[in-house]
Amino acid sequence: MQPPVKYTLRIFWQKKGNSKYVSHLDTQRAVVRALIRSGLPLYYSQGFNPHPKLVFALPVSIFQEALYDVFDIDITERISPKRAAEMLGAVMPGDTPVIGAAYPVKKFKELYAASYLISLDTDLKAAEVEKALRGEVVVEKKSKKKCEMTDISPMIYGVSAVDTDRGVILKATLSAAPDAYLNPKYLVDFLGDKVRFSETVREMLFDKEMQPLK
Repeated sequence: MQPPVKYTLRIFWQKKGNSKYVSHLDTQRAVVRALIRSGLPLYYSQGFNPHPKLVFALPVSIFQEALYDVFDIDITERISPKRAAEMLGAVMPGDTPVIGAAYPVKKFKELYAASYLISLDTDLKAAEVEKALRGEVVVEKKSKKKCEMTDISPMIYGVSAVDTDRGVILKATLSAAPDAYLNPKYLVDFLGDKVRFSETVREMLFDKEMQPLK
């Protein structure tokens, strides 16, 4: 028996509010449950444990929010993206709204950068934060195989900051390529104990042309 034809559909959504306290694994499970409830014509994997195929572009870390997040699903019918967004949006948890759907234009391997707003509770001034992050930025960076002191400045594509009544709001554009992802927490780590508390919101994902990933 031939497996059904499949089409890849891209879902655009947000992860905010209380959902920032949920791990990626638990988020993935919640999304799969929502997909099953949605009534979408899902393509299931073959074998003893069939399940919907779900691929995330770049999950945010726990305690971080995302105003622009993306995942791909496989479906067996080429349905209207608008209708698909409505069906899934109706059953997604309240803090993870669906903001759109489309058939992919770019592959996830073409992901290049991400922009963030980082609220810093600090006595530093915006100019001091900018100056610190525009030079050499050496942090203890972890990878799957090792942990070593690394200058991450080549992965920082742009920073700007403004003073507020509560500290500083830092806007940063960082590398998000599959082989060169930079977690924004490293910028906060570099500023050290001068930052009492921080909150991070990812604003956008970009392709290599610095256009929103579609």
